Amino acid sequence: MTETPGRDPDVLTTAELATKLGLSPQTVRRMANAGQIPALKTGKDFRYSWQAVREVLRQPHHQQPGEAAHDPTTQLNKGAGYRAQRQARTGAQD
Repeated sequence: MTETPGRDPDVLTTAELATKLGLSPQTVRRMANAGQIPALKTGKDFRYSWQAVREVLRQPHHQQPGEAAHDPTTQLNKGAGYRAQRQARTGAQD
C-alpha cells in the first residue's frame, strides 16, 4: 500500500482493511454495519483505525446465547468475523 502524503497511515479505507484482513470489502462493510469493528462513516463508505480494529478483533470471542461453551465446531463456523479475529491475533500483514 502506498501512503498519500499528509494521510495518517493508521486510517484505512474499506478496501485497504479488507486486504489486510484477507476479507472481501463487502464483508468488512457488513462487519462495520453490524458494529463488529469500529468504523467512521464517511459519506457512503467507512474509514477504519487499524489499531482500533486490531484491538477489537484480538478480544476473546464472546459466547452467544444458546451456543455450546466449548464446542470447537462453533468456533470454526464463525465465518469472516472469526477469520479476521484470528488474523488480527496472529498479527497477519502488520
